[in-house]
Amino acid sequence: MAGKRTRGVVAAGHELTARAGCEMLEAGGNAFDAAVAACFASFVCESALTSPGGGGFFMAHTEEGSTVLYDFFTDVPGKGEDMRFFPVDISFTGTFQKLFIGEGSVAVPGTMAGLKEVHQRHCTLPLDLLLSSAVRHAREGVRLNHHQARIIEVLSPMLTISEEGRKVYAPGGRLLREGDTIFNRELAATLELLSREGLDAFYAGDFAESMVSTFGPPRGLITREDLASYAVERRRPLVFAYRGREIHTNPPPSSGGSLVAFSLKLIEAYDIKGLGHNTAAGLRLLYEVMRVTNLARREGFDGKVRDTKEAEGFLSEVNVSRYRERIGGPFEMVEEKWRGNTTHISVVDERGNAASVTTSLGIGCGYMLPGTGVMMNNMLGEEDLNPMGFHAQKAGTRLSSMMSPTIVMNQGRPEIVLGTGGSKRIRSAILQVILNLLDHGLDVCDAVNSPRVHWDGEVLQVEEGIGDEELGPLRDAGIEVNRWNEKHMYFGGANVVFRDRGAGDVRRGGVSLTVE
Repeated sequence: MAGKRTRGVVAAGHELTARAGCEMLEAGGNAFDAAVAACFASFVCESALTSPGGGGFFMAHTEEGSTVLYDFFTDVPGKGEDMRFFPVDISFTGTFQKLFIGEGSVAVPGTMAGLKEVHQRHCTLPLDLLLSSAVRHAREGVRLNHHQARIIEVLSPMLTISEEGRKVYAPGGRLLREGDTIFNRELAATLELLSREGLDAFYAGDFAESMVSTFGPPRGLITREDLASYAVERRRPLVFAYRGREIHTNPPPSSGGSLVAFSLKLIEAYDIKGLGHNTAAGLRLLYEVMRVTNLARREGFDGKVRDTKEAEGFLSEVNVSRYRERIGGPFEMVEEKWRGNTTHISVVDERGNAASVTTSLGIGCGYMLPGTGVMMNNMLGEEDLNPMGFHAQKAGTRLSSMMSPTIVMNQGRPEIVLGTGGSKRIRSAILQVILNLLDHGLDVCDAVNSPRVHWDGEVLQVEEGIGDEELGPLRDAGIEVNRWNEKHMYFGGANVVFRDRGAGDVRRGGVSLTVE
């Protein structure tokens, strides 16, 4: 039961998101209370990135020493004939990403079912208290900071396509800007109702009727059976060794955790610290690892790995070594190998509990569940989640995801709790943060906010802060480089707790707060 305040650290994508978690620690709750409350606050404060209408993953490490992954990502819904499914171009600096929206892009949402499961199994505080901050912010409004205003601008082709979206994000016909206050009183009423009736009410009664009539045939695919049969999956994390640590990450059927593990296993054989942080040689190795991981994904992962046993085969030293041979350029090997849009919240408490939770809308389908203020996801319209083609998987299939909530264990205790948003850039962001902490020995703030790179399959995208001296040798080697002039949300939003300190990612306005 709740009692005196609990010491802990909360890192999240918005100050009010993190503060909602800290309020639960101050009320005597644990890390899981804090994480659930922060999730609900994020639906309001980071509403262009996450919503009750999306999906996600919650990794829980308890003070007793057990770790479990709650998979509440989205399911493929039943087949419909005529759907509204159309593309939009989302513009980032120097690159476009084509995504599909419309009612036919909506997968069966899992977030409410997942947070209900976590609340029942791990939380100590009542549901209405956990939702109280979110309800207050939705009713009273949240002042848009620079980062959230920028995200709304980038996603405006989706956010303003419907009347309901325009009511929230462009009231009076003008897109909200930094300093404006965003209100979503319908969402406040929805969250209040759920706090009274329970989170499973989202899949029944008026909610279900509205979801099927709006996002079912003929415009969408969701059926009553899809909603009734949705189930949260409790999974054993994918566990692997790196630099003397034991890393727990998201297992199949999602792909992000396995691909992060593959990259770390590739790179573990090299003297990363000796190459230096963001040097020409270090960047060249990162490029090679990202390129070869993409090859391994295409050749031996997509469509072939759906469970942990198959993932362990993919990560075997025999398979990893075969791809390590395809890394170009001479790099010094270590003499002895060590053995052993979307938003993220990381929490640890004094008792040894740790929560790593990533939730997402995709970019959203452009349409809200009528009268609720809840934007629905577009997971069926994201190419990276549908590598075999759109609408190619049978109804009831749990979609794969790049989301990779991760906990790094050192001698049985959580040392790093991390995760990130960022679609295809999730695995490259997590890879670089782990390397920055464990190989380069950077301070947690520097590890999270130093410049990143990402190989998009054609071009090496490079953030501000890496100069021509480092990039020249890459260009000389024939690698096409696009250098950005800023730190940008494109490269993710990794919110991290390292030991007893946290760091929020400046790219998306992340913050870390501590309860002493």
